[in-house]
Amino acid sequence: MTSVPKPKFVMSARYLGPVLSLDGELSDKRQNLVFARNGTGKSFLSRALRYLDKVGDGKDIPDAAINLVSDESTDGAGTFSISHREETLGSISLQKNGNLVAHKAPDRIFHVFSEDFIHEELREKGFKPDGNIENQIAVDSDNIKLKEAQEAVVNAEKAFTEALGALGNTFEFEKVSELSDKAKVNKQLREYKGLVLEGIISQFSDKPGVSERSFADTLKDLDTLKSIPAEPNFPNPVVSIHLNDISFDAINASLEKITSPSVVSEVIKKKIEAHRDFYETGTGLVREHKTDACPFCEQSIQEPKAASTIAAYISYFKEEEAQHKSELRRHYKALQNKEREITELSPRISHQRTRFDTLKRYMPSQRDVQLADCETEIKQVCMVITGFKDSIETKANALDQTSVPPFDNLAESIKNLADAIEGNNAKIAILQSAIEKSVEERKALQRTACAIFSVDFARAHWGEITNIEKLRMAVQEKRTELSAQEMSGLKADAKERVCDTFELLLRQFFADKYIFDREKFVLKRGTSEMARGPHRTLSDGEKTAIAFCYFVASIHKRVEKSSDYQKLFLVFDDPVTSMSYDFIFTITQTLKNLSISKQGDISTNPSLIKDNSHVRPELIILTHSSYFFNISRTNRVEKKRRHLRCTLTTRCTN
Repeated sequence: MTSVPKPKFVMSARYLGPVLSLDGELSDKRQNLVFARNGTGKSFLSRALRYLDKVGDGKDIPDAAINLVSDESTDGAGTFSISHREETLGSISLQKNGNLVAHKAPDRIFHVFSEDFIHEELREKGFKPDGNIENQIAVDSDNIKLKEAQEAVVNAEKAFTEALGALGNTFEFEKVSELSDKAKVNKQLREYKGLVLEGIISQFSDKPGVSERSFADTLKDLDTLKSIPAEPNFPNPVVSIHLNDISFDAINASLEKITSPSVVSEVIKKKIEAHRDFYETGTGLVREHKTDACPFCEQSIQEPKAASTIAAYISYFKEEEAQHKSELRRHYKALQNKEREITELSPRISHQRTRFDTLKRYMPSQRDVQLADCETEIKQVCMVITGFKDSIETKANALDQTSVPPFDNLAESIKNLADAIEGNNAKIAILQSAIEKSVEERKALQRTACAIFSVDFARAHWGEITNIEKLRMAVQEKRTELSAQEMSGLKADAKERVCDTFELLLRQFFADKYIFDREKFVLKRGTSEMARGPHRTLSDGEKTAIAFCYFVASIHKRVEKSSDYQKLFLVFDDPVTSMSYDFIFTITQTLKNLSISKQGDISTNPSLIKDNSHVRPELIILTHSSYFFNISRTNRVEKKRRHLRCTLTTRCTN
């Protein structure tokens, strides 16, 4: 029977220094040993982990992109990640352009020993460690109150999750049933996709009131849109009226002009006025053609009586009275034509309104729009025109007297009518556009349906929503109580722990040769201070060994509570530089036996690992020293099958 292979640690990188592409599998164990040849990019992988270490410690990394990204990257981007069991333990994305960095280490505390660590933490300080360590480590307690607080959080979270899940199932069912199935709302609509239970819960702090529109009315409107005719009979726009063909200045001048009466007898005048066009046309023919016969009956007009009468007619039409009356008649006729033109607007506007009212029923957004009947405006214009006509008739009967024009403003009345007509035409254009773009109307109604659904669902399930909010608050309260319980427990001084661990490891490497003065936070040779300073006294190998010891001790600076010790991920990049055999062997044994208890006690006693009181931390050892690599394998630093059997050169594209 073949067992399923265990998930392995995987390091992936793109365009980090010489590492152009890497997907390197390590083992499935917690400790891994990696051998890499010079120039294959080991230091860049270590440096990427070191940057994760620094950001986890709250430090800025402004130079990360410049220092890490390969020159071969066409877009100036580079990435690194380490994962286990499909879980990303840490990742960093870099962009040279703009020097942008994005990082993530959700549940690991990376702590990296490298040349960068030695330089920043010790070499720059003359190998005098920084004693300014003020953090306190909360020690997790197994007391009954803490366990009760932890159980209370679990129970509160469970109750909240179950209530939220139950209402969430109801929400999704009703959302599909009401919006997708009944209203046929497009599932790709932003408002539909944005409908989530948490959003509704956060939207309403109090129970919402009833929506102005009901969901049923919105469904009816959506159904109405489906009934739009394939070829709608749109109303025609009505051409507006103008006064360009009427001269009010001429009318007013004609009304004000005084004309003396003609000397022609009143009998002749009455006959002419009774049939003015007839007599005017006849006299015109006689004058123009100088005929001897009547142009109508062809009788001779040379007889004295006939000739005298025709002469009177001709004389009359030549006088001012006749000309003035002709002028008044022209104005009267122009006004009469305009009145007829305006009166004829009524049936056209009525027909326009009928078509509009028929079509607007299909468009919910236009349902309440009304076209003006314009009757008031038409009546007003006709009334003003009638006033002008009356003034003209009065004037025609008394040319020797001034006639006053009406006080009403015809131009203003016409403008009011024109505005009403243009307003109707604009509404017709909007209706036509809405019908032609009914898809947008449908989307608007679907958005309305989503909004109404939110309100209706909240109202229908307000009791459940308020209960969920109470459960949510209960979770926050229990978490706060747990945090307070944890913080109120015992505290460990990080500085004291650093000193304890540093002294422990110094004894393993140097016995009593170098002593750490924890009060002054400085190394001494025996009981004497180094007059030339550690940086000028220690050999390179000793400096590396002391840096290794201080690195392990500084683990305590990286944690806030004892449970954080289980999140540590240690990385060692060539920890044996410039070392003699005895130092290399000591480091190998230290790495093999390094373990941490749940309370944060660091030890190199192998018996503590065997009795399970201490566990070995997750770690990766990177080296290009074949000597150190072989010693580590021989001493099983990573135990059986825990070293990477292939080198980075087989994983990189250079």
